[in-house]
Amino acid sequence: MLSGPIMNTMIGAGIKLGANVVNGWLAQKEEQQRIIAARDKQMFDAAVQQQKDNSKDPFVKVTRRILFMSLTFTYCFLLMYYAMNPSIEYDVIMPKSGTDGGILAFIFGPAKEFHVVKLTGGLLLMSFIDLMFMVVGFYAIPSKKR
Repeated sequence: MLSGPIMNTMIGAGIKLGANVVNGWLAQKEEQQRIIAARDKQMFDAAVQQQKDNSKDPFVKVTRRILFMSLTFTYCFLLMYYAMNPSIEYDVIMPKSGTDGGILAFIFGPAKEFHVVKLTGGLLLMSFIDLMFMVVGFYAIPSKKR
């Protein structure tokens, strides 16, 4: 008759101990998540601060402008040079079919047959005009996010 209350007390104590273990495990996991979140926030804040400091650095400003000007002046010089010398030609190797090769080669596989195309200097230079627009957009237009 006494074994019933003792057994119930032991079961209750076991449940209580099990609940304490589970609660401790959950609290530890939550604390780890808080530590990771705080570390990530500190790393993000440090990266943002470093970007702000970099954008104000005079050396970075000068080198960005020098790079922008040198690329733009080189492109303009070549544009005028090829306009003055239209007889300059280059041989460019192109894939025979339009779907083979290129940036989608990982889907369609590399091109198997090629042919040579003659381009004048101006036409070759015009194929890089999109790149020049990207350079101008990247270096010349200021970012207002900072």
